[in-house]
Amino acid sequence: MAAQAAGAPSARRAPYRFPLRLDTVVHREFPAGNVRIDDAFSRRHFADLTALYGVEARPEVAEGPAGNTFADMAAALLADLTDEPADIGLAVVAHTTPDLDCRRAAVTCLSEVIPGRPLVFTVADCGSAAPFVALEAAGAYIERHGHRAAAVFVLDQATLPYRTGRYLAGDAGAALLFTPTGRAGSLTVRRTSGVAADDVPAAVRASLDELGCDPEVPAVLSPGLRAARDLPGHRGPTVSAPDGFPVSGVLGALAAEIGCAAPGRESRRVVVDHDPDTAELSVCLLDQGAP
Repeated sequence: MAAQAAGAPSARRAPYRFPLRLDTVVHREFPAGNVRIDDAFSRRHFADLTALYGVEARPEVAEGPAGNTFADMAAALLADLTDEPADIGLAVVAHTTPDLDCRRAAVTCLSEVIPGRPLVFTVADCGSAAPFVALEAAGAYIERHGHRAAAVFVLDQATLPYRTGRYLAGDAGAALLFTPTGRAGSLTVRRTSGVAADDVPAAVRASLDELGCDPEVPAVLSPGLRAARDLPGHRGPTVSAPDGFPVSGVLGALAAEIGCAAPGRESRRVVVDHDPDTAELSVCLLDQGAP
């Protein structure tokens, strides 16, 4: 887990509008899976891994209930996302925890279950900013190669046989499908690096202003944020993502908000995520009314 140096200057990026429209977003929490990591290879793998970093292994976790690999979760989310995966030319997997079993990979799985030899890659080691980094990376590939449909998979898993210093609540994932005429709206991402906790309110306000968010826009907040403290002057409704799902939580909360939106309600939603470990601030505006 990377740490931002204290006092590092804030690095600002221009707002990035995703080149395709969001068509569908799905979210799922997974019960105990069917993959175990208590075999001889896994025990040796995790013993070597933890020894490299001076971390104590927790064999009792490996001996507990079976877990879910990112490959299994991605395949399930793909089935929820679309009945026509053949149109997807690009798929990106984003995560911050490592996968359950290093012998299986979500990118390999998706390259096999999505017809037509799609381009598939992973974004990791970005903390809770991983979904937003993935969106920027996916957008760059779409602009370069002209993909007509793309999917982003955001995955969390909690079966780790060593201590991470972070609360993990379980296995979950979200998936987003983008098309030229997506019915859910247009996404614009604004990321800022080097934002310490004390600087969050000012940085959030600046990002919302750049995105054209008025104070009434409904907001989805990452677990560590508080509307009264971190969204100065905000008057719209807010929803807090559940704790323990570092990358999929905010998108799961956004999916729920979209799903329960009634006709005539505010056509925009803003997602605000701050990772105190990496000092990354990510703000994402979904505008259902934008062309």
